[in-house]
Amino acid sequence: MKNKPYLSIVSAGLCTPVGTDLLSATAVIRAGLDHFRETDFRDTINQPIIGSQLYDCQIWGPARLIALAHNVIDESLRNIAVDKKYIVVCLLLPEEQRLGFFPQWSKMIADAVLGDFHTSSIAFSRGKAGIGEALPFLQRTLLEQTAQVALLVGCDSYFNAETIRHFMNENRLLHSENSDGFIPGEGAAAVALALADRTHNQVTILGFDTQLEAAHILQTKLPLRVKSLSEAIDHACQRSHLLLSDTQFHISDASGEAFYFKEISLAITRTLKEKVEHYPHYLIAKSLGETGAASSVMILATLFEWMKHPEGPGNSGLMLSCADSGERTAIILQYQGVE
Repeated sequence: MKNKPYLSIVSAGLCTPVGTDLLSATAVIRAGLDHFRETDFRDTINQPIIGSQLYDCQIWGPARLIALAHNVIDESLRNIAVDKKYIVVCLLLPEEQRLGFFPQWSKMIADAVLGDFHTSSIAFSRGKAGIGEALPFLQRTLLEQTAQVALLVGCDSYFNAETIRHFMNENRLLHSENSDGFIPGEGAAAVALALADRTHNQVTILGFDTQLEAAHILQTKLPLRVKSLSEAIDHACQRSHLLLSDTQFHISDASGEAFYFKEISLAITRTLKEKVEHYPHYLIAKSLGETGAASSVMILATLFEWMKHPEGPGNSGLMLSCADSGERTAIILQYQGVE
């Protein structure tokens, strides 16, 4: 910690169907509750699709994601007295090639969200894969002292007719004729990051790594060997100077498909070299459904509030993010109290 190489979460914002601010949303997530309801979308036999939707928000298209992003940014910066031009923002958005999310939307959202912030602010339209690019970028920016605070923001929504139809046709969506699928969700999250110090209670990112898996869910030829996820976990542990057995839990963005649960289970079995009595796997999708580009930031925001709680999951943990395109990101986090 002497050279301050680590990123620490100093504040957060969260907007979800189960709560539109950090405290209310994390309370519901910790309790394992949800707000799943029948939506206006229908499956192949005209049965309603279950979703996790912000039902009171009547804005659609890119304006919906812009509103969500502004909501969490305002909450996360509420107690940070730094001019926006000294805050660098990394905005995670849905994949540009996702059906129902049009390429021009990325620029519209980025222009509306990033305009007032540091000139180095950037948007990644890569869905869940964006976290693997965002963390190195933000760490490098803070170490170079080109900005005082870094803000990681993610927002996404699966509630678009073309998007729903695509995932239903690909047998990826949970509906009356497919039990091995995910529940569509939406929401946004933001975490403010600074270089770690010992003056505040904070959740610190001790190590992270991203590897590319060839045997991902979108291909059918290669067998599942979890090589890349296992490597990402090992490298994140090495950089954090912790063994995986030193962590008390793992949490992931898996959202209902058996492929990802099998992959994570095999990777943990391979990398957890010392036997531990209890190593729970927590899921935000249990309360929120599939939240795509927002999911990794939602996990970080949730852990920021949850890990400092007396009945939290533990002082250190492993976070996993697995993108459909093969990117596998592992992050080791630790709650740091004031000495």
